[in-house]
Amino acid sequence: MLVRTPNITHWRATVTLDEKYQIIVNAFQNNKFGVSPTSTRGAVQNYCKKHGLQGEDYTETLASAMTAGLIAQMADSALTIRNAGRALLAQR
Repeated sequence: MLVRTPNITHWRATVTLDEKYQIIVNAFQNNKFGVSPTSTRGAVQNYCKKHGLQGEDYTETLASAMTAGLIAQMADSALTIRNAGRALLAQR
């Protein structure tokens, strides 16, 4: 989990898989329009990178989220959120 304090941003020593899933699923959330049904891989990757999930850790978590049924691959560069992933998002 990314911990922010004034002028310092760092990772906690242990980040659970659920927290990593939450970061990926939150990439589909839009404050103005709600949950987007699809997103490009690049947008999800940039969102995750901004929140500290990157590199091999990102790749493994993305594959694990697909296996868990939270998200699915639509095309070469598109991802879609599934109902299990929507359940992780905060309700309005």
